[in-house]
Amino acid sequence: MALLRLLSLPIRGPFDAAMWIAGSVREAAMREYTDPATVKSTLDALERALEAGEITEAQFDAMEEQLLERLELHRREEEGR
Repeated sequence: MALLRLLSLPIRGPFDAAMWIAGSVREAAMREYTDPATVKSTLDALERALEAGEITEAQFDAMEEQLLERLELHRREEEGR
């Protein structure tokens, strides 16, 4: 088994490295995407845009729902740890 693993290293090595990098990038992106501080600052900016008349109430509601889902996703991830 060890010999097979050693012989497949030139083929499997780059694939394993690429998978590790992709996983690391995904984790970092999810941390930023669900970061409560980022979500709250985006929500504040969204509220300012609504008050300034830059977006409609319907647009605000749709974007607010997405932001609240991100906060919920963060909460679920924290509970899972």
